[in-house]
Amino acid sequence: MKRLSVCVLAVFVLTGSVLAYDNSPSNIIIFPECTWALATGGGTWVSQLQVTCLTDSNTVVAYFYYGGGSYRGPISLTVPAFAYGSVRYGNILSTLQSLDSGFTYYGRAGTLQLQTQDASHKIQAAVRTMNGNYSKTFQGLTWTASNWATTSQYMMIQNLDSNATYRTSVGFLCGSSSLTVTFAIIDANNSFAGTAWSRTFVPNEFVSFNPFAQAGVPYPTYSYSNCWLYIQPSSGGGYLYCYGASANNTTNDPAALVAVQFQ
Repeated sequence: MKRLSVCVLAVFVLTGSVLAYDNSPSNIIIFPECTWALATGGGTWVSQLQVTCLTDSNTVVAYFYYGGGSYRGPISLTVPAFAYGSVRYGNILSTLQSLDSGFTYYGRAGTLQLQTQDASHKIQAAVRTMNGNYSKTFQGLTWTASNWATTSQYMMIQNLDSNATYRTSVGFLCGSSSLTVTFAIIDANNSFAGTAWSRTFVPNEFVSFNPFAQAGVPYPTYSYSNCWLYIQPSSGGGYLYCYGASANNTTNDPAALVAVQFQ
């Protein structure tokens, strides 16, 4: 049975302040997934966005990356002119559609990026993706090296299930350079669930998928629980934002799965 061997992995020591202030206020905030689409079990998924200004006189623009390297933006958002004020958009993709004529945001999922005018103007932001009584909350990721996977830093997403109770999805945003990434699902006994696979991301590409289907072990033919996803960029000069989500197969109640550093 194949296993992930730490012997073949290069271990990198991160120095300086890379591991510090990962979630400090920033002028760039990334949400690996926002959506506005029909839910399989009925209703509509929408992503509610809250933006809190930590400095005065911020101007904020949004970019939406929706697949294949395509994106929309910059699109100006209205935020408070004073520090510590907040604004909340009930459906951020609906708001973007009202501000961006000629493009349909409905029926899409993608990555949302918020950016202020410069590094001295900072914000914090959070997204709550919801459908009726069910929701998942995802805090925005700052533009910090410790939040993304590169050829010198690998990531992992924990608590993956694919069985009669839960299903799992993952999604990624590639930066401005292409990146080839190897993925593997590891079970509780350090054995591969299915087979490892690789994918080359083009610049600015958003993609989401069921990792168990990619590994060749989809439910209901196969059933897994208590797994984690290994994410290893193998070539290219880019970086990869990562996220995961699980949902109850009966109620569709979701949960966010935050990627963390493997090393």
